[in-house]
Amino acid sequence: MPAPPPDSAPEVVDVLGVRFHNLSRKEAARAVAALAGAATQACVVKPYSEFMPRAVRDLRVREILNGAALCLPDGAGIVWAAHYLALPGGRLRALLQLPLSLAALVLNPRAVRRPLKQAMAGVDFTWEMLSALAEAGAGVFLLGGREEEVAGTVARVRQRLPALRIAGWRHGHFRLSGAESEAVIALVNQARPQVLLVAMGFPRQEIWIADNLRRLDVKVAVAEGGSFSFISGATPRAPRWLRRSGLEWLYRLLRQPWRLRRQLALPVFVWLVLRQRLRAGR
Repeated sequence: MPAPPPDSAPEVVDVLGVRFHNLSRKEAARAVAALAGAATQACVVKPYSEFMPRAVRDLRVREILNGAALCLPDGAGIVWAAHYLALPGGRLRALLQLPLSLAALVLNPRAVRRPLKQAMAGVDFTWEMLSALAEAGAGVFLLGGREEEVAGTVARVRQRLPALRIAGWRHGHFRLSGAESEAVIALVNQARPQVLLVAMGFPRQEIWIADNLRRLDVKVAVAEGGSFSFISGATPRAPRWLRRSGLEWLYRLLRQPWRLRRQLALPVFVWLVLRQRLRAGR
């Protein structure tokens, strides 16, 4: 069954110099399925708020994100930032609106779903996308995570979506260049999937995709972050009410205190968003 035709070009929303495509999860999943049946190759990325400071200071990473066929907001933080940056008013109002908008993110998440429609919420979007790919008859290759994570992900996907063709899989611990990377490319090309899911963490996965996409015999490469860890069950997800309130990051931090260093990027992200808003209000 061929993939559905691509929709018209979606609206683009700028957050800290990264252009996000304004789609719902369902729309984004259909778009990936359409890309899997297109004539040209494409890359799909899903930046998360804690990684945005790296995109701000690293021109190459920012260019990779902006060069993707689809750049989707992974977490609620990106949706909040787009909303806050779109609010009217000068510098004084910007300062007053900052705590109010952050509170709304927790107390009334629907209030900040403008201009971006929806956060992809990582694993939720992955399941939506895999369902669309199954309907389109596309084959997928899973690359990333530890051996037990990718194997567990394959088992869960086969159980939930038996119609989806899994062309192959491999763990994601290898050197990004040299013989190991060449062997991975050969393995993927031998399997001949339409879609390659790469779950090796930001920006490692994006850089590897950018460096090797033309040599990969795939239509679409999707940067998946840590989704294999969650799908396999190696890392439990937060309760649904915490996910809806945008506090999944807090749940993960409490369960994995070693993530604190990475989470320290969140205050930096908020500061960068505030700075952009203040500069726009001049």
